[in-house]
Parts: sequence; structure tokens; C-alpha cells
Amino acid sequence: MRLPLIQNALELGPPEDYFKGRSSEDICIPSNIILFSRTSSQELQRRSFDSYPHHRFVLVFNLMTTGSLTVDGIQWRIEPEQGFLIFPYQFHYYSELAKPNILWLIITFELEDPVIMESFRNRLISLDTDSMAQLNEIIQDYSQQDTLRTNRRLILKSASLINQLRERLQGGPKAAIASQSTAKRASTQLINAIQSFLAINSDSLQSVSDIAEYLHMSESNLRAVFRQHFNISLGAYLKNYRAHQAILYMQNPNLSLTDIAFQLGFTTLSAFSRFFSNTIGESPRTYRKRFAQNA
Repeated sequence: MRLPLIQNALELGPPEDYFKGRSSEDICIPSNIILFSRTSSQELQRRSFDSYPHHRFVLVFNLMTTGSLTVDGIQWRIEPEQGFLIFPYQFHYYSELAKPNILWLIITFELEDPVIMESFRNRLISLDTDSMAQLNEIIQDYSQQDTLRTNRRLILKSASLINQLRERLQGGPKAAIASQSTAKRASTQLINAIQSFLAINSDSLQSVSDIAEYLHMSESNLRAVFRQHFNISLGAYLKNYRAHQAILYMQNPNLSLTDIAFQLGFTTLSAFSRFFSNTIGESPRTYRKRFAQNA
């Protein structure tokens, strides 16, 4: 180990400029990191639908039990020792989990410059032995007492893992891009049919009874079937869906708040403002102003 170091050091020549060195502006330094795991399929599905749009990145690692993750309408089959990065405000949910007992590790964090994460978009992440060892160290640091020293280690190790995974995706062949799952099971067919109906009728607030009529089902049966597949009420799903649609529209500066309210099916701006404030936690005007400042 010492000999290669000596050889490499001897081969170093003098710098061309003693005041101009190397640097990189696209290093990912995550902040406000939160780690947790899901150990049951029911909890994983319910919590994903309960989670309203937010500005955090969600890095998901499947450690046990194959399942499907749908992000903005595209379904990905996630095998054990694979991961996926969900970007801020992306509408996502889990389905088709092979077993009720699972182990999915989730790391959520914030970034000052989200653009540097584009290499992760719509890509499956494969974990090797080194990556899993790094994940284990990150969990150990996170499990320790909240101190300046442990947090510093946590940030540095998390940054190292994320940047290494990003480099691997950037340098990998095009075949590394994940393909859309072709599985068309009952849960996938149901959610796709509901989303298609909502997209076609996006200019009006569709109720559960409207969806049931479209699917030629009774309202009670639809509610029961939906909960059976996704462990969440259809009403909660509709609220989550509308919140994500609102976020997408809010990011378009050419649309006024009144335009957005009407496109989402609200009859008045005040009704939309109440919905947005109650769901997102801030008024539409406050959100739009903050988004414009961070854009």
C-alpha cells in the first residue's frame, strides 16, 4: 500500500499555476436529513398516500421484498438491493408488493440546487456491496445522539454515497435506464383507470360517485376495492392527487391563481385557496412567491 503511494507521489510534477487549482460546483450536499424504514406493505402504501406534496427529495432503497413504485404515472419494478430517487412534488405511490413483510429504507433530504440531481431522474439505482456498507454506516450515525459531531459524519457520509451513486449513473450505459413495468395487475389497472378519468375531467371536481359511475361500479364497492388494494381511502387519494396537480400548475408563472382554480375544477378562487392552504400548509400566494424566489 505504501509503495504505490510513494511511486505516485514521485511522479507528480510542479503545478502550472500555484494559485489556480481544481474545484467542482456540482457536489451534492444534502441537508435536513431524515431516515426511516417501512416494514409492512400496508404502512408503506398508506403513508405514501398520506404524504402531501413537499419540497424534499425522497431516496428509496428496497432492502427486502419486490414491489412497484409509480412516479408521475410511470411504474417501476423495484427489486431488493435497488433504489429510486423521487424528486420534490412528484406524485408517487407503491403497489404490487410481493409480501406483506417488507424492509424499505427511506432517506429524505433538502438541497439548495436541485438541478445537480437530474442524473437520477427516472433511473433505477443498483446497490453494490460498498453502497450497502455505506448505507449501514449512515443508519448507525443517524441512530446515535443528535450532536454536532455525529451530524457532521452523517452529512459527509450521505453526501459521499449520493455523489458516488450519481457518478455511476452518469457513466453507465444507456441500458442502465430502467424500463417501465409491463405488469398490469388489478391494482395497476384500477389506479390507471381512475387517473385517466381525472385527467379527462380535470376542469371539474370529480367525486367518488362520479368515478364509480365511470367504472360501472357501486360507490361502496369502489371504496372497498380501492382500500383493499392501496390501504387508503379513495377520498384521501383524490385530495392528494388534486394537491399534486395544484403544485404543478402553481409552478407555471403564466397561469394566474384564478386560472389554476378553474382548471382544477374549483368554482371560486377562495375555495381553491382554502383547499391549498389546508393541504399544503401555506396559501397559494405564499407558495408561489417562495417558489419564484427559489427557482
